[in-house]
Amino acid sequence: MTNIQRLHDFLISHANEELLTSHKEMILELSTPIIPVTSKVGILPLVGDIDTYRARIIRETTLTRSNKLKLEYLIIDLSGVPYMDTMVANELFQINKALSLLGISTVITGISPTIAQTTIQLGLDFRNISTYSSLQQALPIIMG
Repeated sequence: MTNIQRLHDFLISHANEELLTSHKEMILELSTPIIPVTSKVGILPLVGDIDTYRARIIRETTLTRSNKLKLEYLIIDLSGVPYMDTMVANELFQINKALSLLGISTVITGISPTIAQTTIQLGLDFRNISTYSSLQQALPIIMG
């Protein structure tokens, strides 16, 4: 194999890796949509397993998009999340704090017993966050 062929193979391999990484990031961003319900209320429905990488993408996307939409309330619905480890629960807590600094109130719905236990074990204080068992319970109260 010539040096030119090796260089060519390396460049192709590197380009494919960059493309794959780019597509993965795009998919993760699209998997954290904020759905505007009104001009002031949005919903972030989370589905599936959330690892620390996805949690970071959720945080970045949520802060940027919520601010851009000029939301007053963001409902984070966890009913589609089966399990959350301590790092991810902490990241969710940090999202709430950051949104609060932006003047956006966070409402969390659909917390499973497993997720509730994780947050308690972490010692996270959710007293300043409105929580509801379901999205259907939260919407009429928020949109009052």
